[in-house]
Amino acid sequence: MKNQWRVVIGLVLVLIVVVFAVLNNQTVPVSFGFAKISGPLILIILGSAIVGALIGLLTSTTTMWKQKKQVKELQKDIDVYKNDADKLAQEEVEKVKRSYENQLAELQAKYDAVAAQTSITPLADTESVGSRVDHFTKPRSNEEEI
Repeated sequence: MKNQWRVVIGLVLVLIVVVFAVLNNQTVPVSFGFAKISGPLILIILGSAIVGALIGLLTSTTTMWKQKKQVKELQKDIDVYKNDADKLAQEEVEKVKRSYENQLAELQAKYDAVAAQTSITPLADTESVGSRVDHFTKPRSNEEEI
């Protein structure tokens, strides 16, 4: 809808310029500073309108091209930052997981030492669970309840 209004307004402006040019058909001199020409006013008006439209088109096209280039560069920066953030988050997760595994190993060693001193039989690992963290974070069934 927005583009339709632009087309309609553009057509109205072109119609106004054409009517204005048709009503002014006398011959007039035009000086460019280094040269002087004489021609019908209708051609001078239409030529000036076309040159003005071309200048406006070139200016807006250049600006749009620069903006698109800047958007692409900023999108690349965003992608780099996202990748860095994901990598840092993964490293932090691994660091915390290692820390918990180390704490768990220390507690297991203390438990084994106390069990050896008091002649309590240590718990036998009947099934392989994976990592020690998985053992404590895995949901227990009713048979495994302590």
